[in-house]
Amino acid sequence: MNSRREFLQKISGSAIALSLLPGAASAACTSLPGESYDGPVLKVAIMGLGGYGSRVAEAMVSCKKAKLVGLISGTPSKIKTWQARYNIPDKNCYNYENFDNIKDNPDIDAVYVITPNALHHDEVIRVARAGKHAICEKPMAISVKEGEEMIEACKKSQC
Repeated sequence: MNSRREFLQKISGSAIALSLLPGAASAACTSLPGESYDGPVLKVAIMGLGGYGSRVAEAMVSCKKAKLVGLISGTPSKIKTWQARYNIPDKNCYNYENFDNIKDNPDIDAVYVITPNALHHDEVIRVARAGKHAICEKPMAISVKEGEEMIEACKKSQC
């Protein structure tokens, strides 16, 4: 594709064609607005309780397939505030010193890393070593080498 216009034309055509296929909407959307969901729920801890972390947490309140169940922060007062707001138990709250203990917590499936970009590399590798899935805010890393190391750590942990 040579232009944005060409891209938009092709993607629009695909969307229209998909909507005409029988059953395509139900295949493309696992749950529609107002529809209940009975499948598994991803239990997520947020690492980094700043402004964007707040937006993610608020979005997760109404999410049917993921639930905020844990917190990781270097600021104890933020943890207390968030615990009260999102009903997070003490056993699911960590700081950066005791974070590696998350490996023994079956209540948490994944850690969403929402910290400054330069910290993503080390934190994602810690998440992987703890045997948890890592969700990393963009940009993933500050170099290709760091990104590759993060991917390798996650592959090794097989989460």
